[in-house]
Amino acid sequence: MKFFHRLVSWIANALFAVSMVAGVLMMLHVTIDVIARSLFNSPLAGTGEITASYYMIAVAFLPIAWVTLRDQHVTADIFVSALPRLFQTVIALLVDVLVILYVSAFVWQTWVSAAARTERGEVWEILGGYLPIWPTRWILPVAGAAMVLTMIFRLFAKLTNTNPVTGEKA
Repeated sequence: MKFFHRLVSWIANALFAVSMVAGVLMMLHVTIDVIARSLFNSPLAGTGEITASYYMIAVAFLPIAWVTLRDQHVTADIFVSALPRLFQTVIALLVDVLVILYVSAFVWQTWVSAAARTERGEVWEILGGYLPIWPTRWILPVAGAAMVLTMIFRLFAKLTNTNPVTGEKA
């Protein structure tokens, strides 16, 4: 279980770090574009497209395993919290299994889509040329697969009474 915890933590932390770098690069890119447009009347070509297709996708999806590992997703459990502890536990386990199934389907579909778009060499036309978009299509299946792996670890942690954040027996 400790190895599984280290693996999941490493993947979640690595993807979170990449998303943070993407966020910093996005801020720098947009700032430089605004300065270039305002002072020199020469905007950087494709800033909006790069921001929307590269940076924002990375910032939004890559940290999902990190958030999942720490159980930081937004939840609305007003009704579940009023149930007896046994029912809360059963519902939590059922929700985990359903999330694993749903996100696995998401990963499969985004993988199929990314493979097709990679094969086509998908690009967007921007001022002054073309922007390859197909690489960003792989962010969703990678982030989703990391979330599935994290959810499986969290499910095993619940079943073995292990703290999912530390990997230690509770």
